[in-house]
Amino acid sequence: MRALYLEFVRFFVSLQLTVGLLALSALLVFFATLDQVQLGIWAVQEKWFKSFIVLHDIKGFPLPIFPGGYFIGGLLLINLIAAHAKRFAFTWKKAGVQLVHSGLILLLLGELFTGLYQEEYQMRLDEGQTRNYSESWRFNEIAVIDATQPDEDIVTVIPESHLARAKSIAPDALPFRLVPRAYYPNASLMMREQTPAGQRTVENTSNQGIGPRLAITPLAKTYKMDQRNLPAALVEIVTPEGASLGTFLLSTMLTEPEAFSAAGRQWRLSLRFQRAYKPYSLTLLDFTHDRYAGTDIPKNFSSRVRLATPDGTQDREVLIFMNNPLRYDGMTIYQAGFDNNDKTTVLQVVRNPSWVIPYLSCLLMSVGLFWQFGWHLVVFSARRFEPASAQGLAPGLPGPVVALGLVLALRLFAGLVGLWVGASADGTPAAIGLVVLATEFLACAALLFGLAARRAWAAGLLRVYAWFAVLLLASVTAYGFLGGDIYDAILRWVIIGVHLLTAAALLALARAFERPETRAYLAAPAGK
Repeated sequence: MRALYLEFVRFFVSLQLTVGLLALSALLVFFATLDQVQLGIWAVQEKWFKSFIVLHDIKGFPLPIFPGGYFIGGLLLINLIAAHAKRFAFTWKKAGVQLVHSGLILLLLGELFTGLYQEEYQMRLDEGQTRNYSESWRFNEIAVIDATQPDEDIVTVIPESHLARAKSIAPDALPFRLVPRAYYPNASLMMREQTPAGQRTVENTSNQGIGPRLAITPLAKTYKMDQRNLPAALVEIVTPEGASLGTFLLSTMLTEPEAFSAAGRQWRLSLRFQRAYKPYSLTLLDFTHDRYAGTDIPKNFSSRVRLATPDGTQDREVLIFMNNPLRYDGMTIYQAGFDNNDKTTVLQVVRNPSWVIPYLSCLLMSVGLFWQFGWHLVVFSARRFEPASAQGLAPGLPGPVVALGLVLALRLFAGLVGLWVGASADGTPAAIGLVVLATEFLACAALLFGLAARRAWAAGLLRVYAWFAVLLLASVTAYGFLGGDIYDAILRWVIIGVHLLTAAALLALARAFERPETRAYLAAPAGK
């Protein structure tokens, strides 16, 4: 049993498995890219990346042809975590490798969470129009609205996928059943008298509303980014007693819902783009579309909107333009396009709870590579001056000393980024931030001098600086989240991430500098 367990562990921590999975990942991307020509990006993501096994239709029969993205990514994640736990023990010298592996693991987890939890909708607004919901580009829903009360609508929504099942739909909230009689994932509607002779149409069995006046032409599903499917369905309303209230033609092309009466109440029925309602509303005040002189090439387009909440806590104007989205209530609202002769704006509304994970993982990997190469550079330089050392670090150069030099370099990097961000701001907070950063530069310079000159006071200064770094981390985090208008969302996480990593390292190094070999290094005269 133990032999089987050891063989199992060896398999999941093996480098061969890592290489094989990376090769499969490259092939997966290659084949998916080829298939994208036929399917489009959304269908390719579902077929190749958001699946455990890739199924391909061969004469109408789905056959497994390749491992999917979830399968390859899941195995690679297990492989990295197992190898990290089995093979690597923490040392200052190998900290860079561990950070790189941690960043890669975090990147895989971020992609998984994005695929599972990201929501993407659109909000179309005409000038002067107010909306408190966004609409999906890819998904649709049946909306059954109880409109009996003049001041209140009770809405029951049913996913479009129920239509494809061709089974009776009987929600508990409705006093009737919806029976799909026909469903077309993509179809065009046209008035019967305007239908060209010879155009292929299907039987339209609707007998209520505008449906009997329309002709239905099924279309092939489209997977292009700039085109959307417009489904249509024939749905019969049936009472619990089995009486038919009529068959309605529903389509996302029809802007007005169908009206009928049932159980003494007034109802409206429609097939519409899936909606996501918000606890706030946006009003388009003005849309601006600038073009380069003498051309129709867009130079800039922006939307000035009013953000308002029902309780009145938010009522402000916001300008949304390219690369300057509105972030509110966990949503990011981008300027995506325009329509209707520059009278309609198209906003992309995205919720991605894990959007920051790729930036943090790239930060971890960047710091890890800097640490690994920086460590070898310092050791190589020390060996040039002390060629007598044959192995490990040069004589008299303890690991914590090398690590502190690299940490201070990262602190200086974070300080430079902070100065760059702060230079574009004004006011008291920015001025205070510049003073704090200048103080930190002086502290880093003093520590670097103390290390180079082997001053005993460097250990004491390090302890003070480590706790100063913790206090600064708390201040930067609070300011970035509570009042950090000067912090762009991505730069904020870069700065906070570097501060967090280096503050933790400084606290660990402050303890490491109490060791005898480090004390001996600082006590020895420079050059000895």
